[in-house]
This record gives sequence, C-alpha cells and structure tokens, in this order.
Amino acid sequence: MTRNDSRHARLQLKADIFLIGRTSPPMVPFRPLLRAVALVFIAALVLSPAPLRAAAPAAVTLTLGDRTVTTRQFTADGIPVVPRWTAPLPPGNPPAPATWPLVRSAEHVTVWRPARRDEGGYNHYAALIHHAGQFYALWANHPLGEDAPGQRVLFAVSADGRRWTTPRELFAAPGPYRRAGEEGLALKPDRWVATPAGLYAVTYVHGTPVYPVARRVEPDGRLGPVFLLRPLPAGALRPRFAPDLAVAPAEAAAIRQYYVDHDLVSWWSHVAGEGVPARASDGAALMEPFSYRSVHGPVLCLRSAQGADTKPRQRNRLYVSFPTAEGGWSIPQPTNIPDAPSRAQALRLPDGRVVLVGNQIATRFDQAQHLRRDPLTLALSPDGETFDRVFALRAGAPGKHRWAGITGRGIGFSYPSALVHDGALFILYSVNKEEIALSRVPLAALE
Repeated sequence: MTRNDSRHARLQLKADIFLIGRTSPPMVPFRPLLRAVALVFIAALVLSPAPLRAAAPAAVTLTLGDRTVTTRQFTADGIPVVPRWTAPLPPGNPPAPATWPLVRSAEHVTVWRPARRDEGGYNHYAALIHHAGQFYALWANHPLGEDAPGQRVLFAVSADGRRWTTPRELFAAPGPYRRAGEEGLALKPDRWVATPAGLYAVTYVHGTPVYPVARRVEPDGRLGPVFLLRPLPAGALRPRFAPDLAVAPAEAAAIRQYYVDHDLVSWWSHVAGEGVPARASDGAALMEPFSYRSVHGPVLCLRSAQGADTKPRQRNRLYVSFPTAEGGWSIPQPTNIPDAPSRAQALRLPDGRVVLVGNQIATRFDQAQHLRRDPLTLALSPDGETFDRVFALRAGAPGKHRWAGITGRGIGFSYPSALVHDGALFILYSVNKEEIALSRVPLAALE
C-alpha cells in the first residue's frame, strides 16, 4: 500500500465514523457493524437495569409480639423500619415552624413561672389530670439543674385550667440539693392516678435502685403519707422525708390496676425492672416509654437515648413494641415516626382517632440531629397505626433562659401530658425547662 493509499484509508475511516446515524451511502463498511454493537448495548441496558437503575428493596416480614409487619423501609445501616408515618418530613435544619399549620384557636396559659432563682429555675416532667371537677398539675423542680440530687415535686390546682394556685410541695427534696453528677437521691414524677379511693400522685426515686412511691391528695389539698407501690429493692435508699417507708397493700394494688386498666406504663419502667425493654433490635439505648391502644390493640413507644458519638447514632426515630404471648413486650424496632428527640405521649380522642403530642420535627433520619424542641406538635392518626397529619400547637419559645448556670435545660416546649375534657384537648408541658404552661385546643380545631 502506497502512502497515498494509507492516507485515503484513514480519511475514509474518519468519514465512516462521522456518518454513523446520519444518512450515508450504503457502501460504508463500518456502519452495519457499529449499528449492531449499539443495538446490543441498548438491549443490555433495558434487560439489565442494575447497576444504572437501583432495584427496589425487597420486602421483609417481621414478627413483633402479637403483630406481623411487612416493610420495605430500612435505616441507613439496614435495620428494618416499622412504617407508622405518612406525613412528609419538614425541610431545613432546623425546620421552620411555619412548616406545619398552626392551631390558631389554641389558648396558652402559664401555670407557673418562678419569680426567683431560689424557687427553682429548673421545672420539667409535667403531669396533668382532671379529677372531681378540678385540674391538677405536677412537675419536677430544682434550683441547680436537671435530675440533680434533691430534685423535688411541686403541684398546683385549677378549676378551669386558666387560673392556677400558687405551687405547693408535693414530694419534698429527698436529700440535700447538689449539682448534677454528684451523689444523692432525686425524684422524677410519673403521673396522677385516680382510684375509687381518691387521687394519688406517683413519683420514682432515682440515685439508688429505682423504685416508685405515691401519696394521696385530698380534695381540700391535704397530703396523705408517702408509701411504696412495691417492696423496696435490695440496697435502695429511702428519702429523708420518709425514713419508715413501707408498702400500703390496698392502695398500691389499686394504683397498679389503674395502669393496667388505662393501658399505661411508667415513664421509668425501663429502669425500674417493670418489664419494659431498654434496648432496641439495633442496640440503641431507649428511654421514657409510653403506651396507648390502637385499633389493633396495645402499642408501646420509646425514644432513643443515643447521642452523635454512639453506635448506632441517634436515629431521630421513635421505636415501637407490641405485646407478647408471655405478657411482656417485643424487642423494640425503629419506626419512621420522626423525633427531635424528646418525650411524647399518645391518647385516643372521643371519635376514635389517636393524637400523638410531642416534638415530631426531625428533618432526616439516622444522622444524629439534636433539635430545639420547637414547635410542640400534634400528629393525628385515624386508627393509631399510621399518623398522616401534623399541626404545630405552639411555636416560638423564648431564645434564652432567665437564669444562667442551671444545668440540663434546653430551648423549646416539651414533655407534654395531655387529656381530653369538655370537648377540648388540654396539654401541660415545660417551656425551656424553666416554667410550666398549659394549652387548650378545641377538638373541632383538629378536624
């Protein structure tokens, strides 16, 4: 082949490549071959979508106590997720309160705002009940910080939920006031209980093997003696206000039955040996369980105590558990219910719907968000199985605390206690863990 022949062949090859897909003479030798290759490549893409097209995750079926759950949702590290939320996650980090429709007909009142630091600049763990024509509110109080030794319990009373009495001591400090992290007893309230014998307040003693105590509150405000709900755990210490603490069998039995009849578990049952699991299927440490009844039966939910540097990291999901045949609870499984994280509560409304009150405001899962608990939200479910609507109950918490140096406080509206009375939803909660407030929501506003 001469030099001119070689140059001509190269030019012809370039022309053939350029003419692929264009109108060109049929005598181009490379076109049929390249067209065949292209057809084979296209067929391979269509018939073999992976890895260019991600396959939908395979469904898995879980047996959780008395429930069978099928899911295609998984955490970032592959743990199956129980689907119980269909409302969209809010955008942003942190989310904008305007993401959720605000319940504009809600009324907000202050139950107690300490005037002086020594009255206790930490106020949290609120509990509410309506009994014998009056509202009763209780909460934990401390001058130095959250869950510090000496933490006591206060209470106030109201006839209408708007005007409240000056708080009184319900359970005195169990020992001297000390800073968080130091040794000593602290009280963490659980709830009010109404039995045929009267109204009782239940709190748990911490800083020792954890155990519950209770006392009766008379209609005129007089307080009965403090007693145990079960025998004192081995090695447990008694609070200084009750050195002769003992079980009151009849009253204790009636209080325990109240929990059963109302599908309740204690907020502290996971650390008090009361049969509630404290670890999830993914290894997460769990805390502050609450229970309610859905259309299919009892449901137990817990929040994660995980941080950003633990394994697994904080998932910003609530966890769920169901009853077992043995009378206990299944190992909790992560859900897709978002969580700030914070404590929540669920209860059935008169029309059969279930409302979840809390801080369901996480914008993404499995990335260890720790958000301000603002706004306080109301999530609605037609049956207690899937929550599909969310409202903002109250937003715009004060951006700073009134007193510095009190530990364990954050910004926001949190740790609600809710009940239905006279056509309205009443919610008691803390504001910045510094004061106690109550909101009233007409049930008609949740239609």
